[in-house]
Amino acid sequence: MQLQIEHPLMLLFLIPVIISLVLFWRKKKQKRSKDYVIFSLRSLIYFLIILGLVIPSLLYPVKGVHTVFVLDQSESVKRLEGEMLDFLNRSIEAKGDEDSYAIITVADKARLERSFTGEKAEVSTVSVNEETNFTNLEDGIKLASSYLPKDSKGRIVLLTDGVETNGDSLRQAQLLSSKNIEFDVRAFQPPNVLDVSIQSFTTPQNGFEGEAVPFQVSVDSNFDTTATLQISQNNEMVIQEEIVVAKGMNYYSYQTPLKEPGLYSFKAEIIPIEDKIVENNLSHSITTVNGQPKVLLVDQGGQGENVFQALTSSGWRVDRIQPELLPTNLAGFLAYESILFHNISGHHLSETQMNLMETAVRDFGVGFIMTGGDESYGLGGYFQTPIEKILPVDMDVKGKKEIPSLGLVIVLDRSGSMMGEKFELAKEAAARSVELLREDDTFGFIAFDTEPWSVVETAPITDKNDVIETIRSTALGGGTDIYPSLSLAYEQLNNLDLKRKHIILLTDGQSPDGAYEELIGEGLENNVTLSTVAIGGDADLSLLEELAGYGSGRFYEVYEASSVPSILSRETALTTKTYIEDNPHVPFVTSGYDWSNRFSGGTPPINSYIATTLKTRAEQIISSEKEDPILARMNYGLGRTVAWTSDVTGAWSGGFPIWSEWTGFWNDIVTWSLPSYEKGNYDIQTSVDGGKATVKVEAAENKLLPLTISVSNNKGEIIEKAKSKLIGPGQYELEFPALPEIYFLNISQEEQGETVNTYSTGMVVPYSTEFEQKPVNQELIGNLTSINKGKILEKPTEAFRPWHKNLYQSQSVWSPFIILAFFLLLLEIFIRRFGLSPFFYLKSKVIPKKKPAERKEKKLPSIKVKEQKKAKPKTILNKQEVRKEKPVSSEPTKKPNTENRPATEKSSPTDKEDRMSQLLKAKNRKRKG
Repeated sequence: MQLQIEHPLMLLFLIPVIISLVLFWRKKKQKRSKDYVIFSLRSLIYFLIILGLVIPSLLYPVKGVHTVFVLDQSESVKRLEGEMLDFLNRSIEAKGDEDSYAIITVADKARLERSFTGEKAEVSTVSVNEETNFTNLEDGIKLASSYLPKDSKGRIVLLTDGVETNGDSLRQAQLLSSKNIEFDVRAFQPPNVLDVSIQSFTTPQNGFEGEAVPFQVSVDSNFDTTATLQISQNNEMVIQEEIVVAKGMNYYSYQTPLKEPGLYSFKAEIIPIEDKIVENNLSHSITTVNGQPKVLLVDQGGQGENVFQALTSSGWRVDRIQPELLPTNLAGFLAYESILFHNISGHHLSETQMNLMETAVRDFGVGFIMTGGDESYGLGGYFQTPIEKILPVDMDVKGKKEIPSLGLVIVLDRSGSMMGEKFELAKEAAARSVELLREDDTFGFIAFDTEPWSVVETAPITDKNDVIETIRSTALGGGTDIYPSLSLAYEQLNNLDLKRKHIILLTDGQSPDGAYEELIGEGLENNVTLSTVAIGGDADLSLLEELAGYGSGRFYEVYEASSVPSILSRETALTTKTYIEDNPHVPFVTSGYDWSNRFSGGTPPINSYIATTLKTRAEQIISSEKEDPILARMNYGLGRTVAWTSDVTGAWSGGFPIWSEWTGFWNDIVTWSLPSYEKGNYDIQTSVDGGKATVKVEAAENKLLPLTISVSNNKGEIIEKAKSKLIGPGQYELEFPALPEIYFLNISQEEQGETVNTYSTGMVVPYSTEFEQKPVNQELIGNLTSINKGKILEKPTEAFRPWHKNLYQSQSVWSPFIILAFFLLLLEIFIRRFGLSPFFYLKSKVIPKKKPAERKEKKLPSIKVKEQKKAKPKTILNKQEVRKEKPVSSEPTKKPNTENRPATEKSSPTDKEDRMSQLLKAKNRKRKG
């Protein structure tokens, strides 16, 4: 144990203290005992205060080493996990009893795997870190250093190959140089394996319609082999060739004509005969082809033929597909200037596809048009979906043709096979159905496995929020038995006096047989209908389709769980309201719009339409006799959307398809939906460093107008972390974390709140360098260890070697000195005020006991006096008589001797007067002297 002081300069206060004490002592000419005591106390107080100010501490030697193992879990060392764990376990086995260790794993981010412990327990496995495509050693070092206890012998042992793709570990190591931390590294060399990789794949950024676009592919290999090279264009194969790959770098060139305008996504993939690293066999490229705009028409069974003919006759390029062939990535939608849906039910689309279309409209200016029919709008299940969000009308129609009384029961499979996204989406779909219902509508929710469970009892709704929360809290169960739960649903609905009663059954599994036909037949007699939803190929499709047939309902076969909400929304809409308005009439056209001129010769009659509600910011061009929207339009983000609530076959649209202005009418609609902004001219430079993409944008014109840059990945997800910054007039720089993916950039400029031009392009982030075979980064490892008194470890026992110096843990002891000085100061003030007499007074109060012999000697005179008094004659006189009879003596009055006076005898008043007279005389003599 040692003693140290933190502020030794405080000892200089001894100089003024000593001077003040000397002056105080010299001032005292006659030094009494009180002065000696005060001087001693004051000196001690000063000394104690100075001891407290210097902050003295006791130093105790720190025992044991705290070691944090940081395990690299990135792809470059994926095959070395066993060797790392072996090194870790052998190091732990060799540690001392007072040593402790913790484990941190790191890939793109660091994560604490095991907190500090002193047990020598074997580590058999560690949990897999996320985002292993990158190595961020800086994050692992930062977490390890912050986790080490202060005032401890801390050591970080990094197990890695030194291949760093993100962060700056060297900078972080330099920040640790001022701390008590040693930094060791154990280097691991990944084994060389047979590998063929695409090093680059390039196509022109821009092209023209009909132009042959060149492809440049470079392939690297560490052995001679043969492979198949495939190049696809918007997921369509355009090149497939067997190639010979030599050891080293290989170059291949191709070209293909681009017949139509749009944004093209190209993918190059090499498939060698033998390859150990397949992640680096893929690369992408983006090319924008300028030309006449393209329109995507989505319909079924030829129902959109009238629109297709109208557009093609006007010279439009139209791609016509069924909903099952809709693109599944953003690039597929960005290939078109406008998208037209005719009578497409929402259950044909996944939630991802709806989000992709919303992104394409909002951020890239793609137009969207929806027409009506018995499977569109509210009847298509678009309530609370991204499609409803972008359209100028709401799907729900409050208060219009609502069923006077209705009951709905949802029967949901909660067996173990529904675990995960299916079950959560199904519950959310049921909750969304409740939102479509009115207060006082009858609703029930039954979840079943082998037994039914009435989660929400079938009864009128009194509190929607409470019902929704109850549905969302439903838990999973065990097996699957449909009949008992379906029987319970019919039992709850059969005897209710309601206008419309409906059951929706949703399951993904098989079930034992039951008397379904008899059960459902009895329900039909009580006006109860049934629809069924089969999720996935494991469901009993034939049974569920048969049950829907028995129940006069609809059967849905679903392989994408995200479409379940649309199905339940559609079923609820069909149950709760009559959306189809089938009263033939001539609609009203609002004047003043650019489309109004088409109706100068008259407006055709219309037979039917889907009832919707106009949004506040939308424009209603054509209205029904009930003032419902027939044709409406709206701006949404950078895009424009149009809603036509009737069909295009003539069954609902009446005289419109045979109207002379039909072709021009649809030409106007599609033309308006196209982006109205000019294509801006921008210089764009992109670069990728590790897991970070950098985009530099410079406007060729209008440099003073601010730029807005949005970034989306190929899944349609907005990259929220992509924040741009101004670096010069009209120059912006954008950085964002980027995984190997295709990214789309939309650049726009605004003037006085209005967008004046836009530009869209794409960039490709290739596969991470983690999938390249590289040697150990010895330079980085050497710098890391040299900065913080570490070493490159060769043996596991070195991980807990003695620290480079002795380290002590301090414990401050200044407070006792200050507390003692405080109490001594109070004592010194008391003595200066009252002196030392109180202490002696207290001492005199304690009278010692006297011996018996001494008491007898003092009592003898009093006995004699009493005897003499007894001999005198007893005469009783009052005080006045005593004074008169007392003889006057001329001799000076002598002070009576009271030393031997008995204890019981009291002094007389005459004695007191004599003493006072003597005191006065002595005082007068002193004044004269």
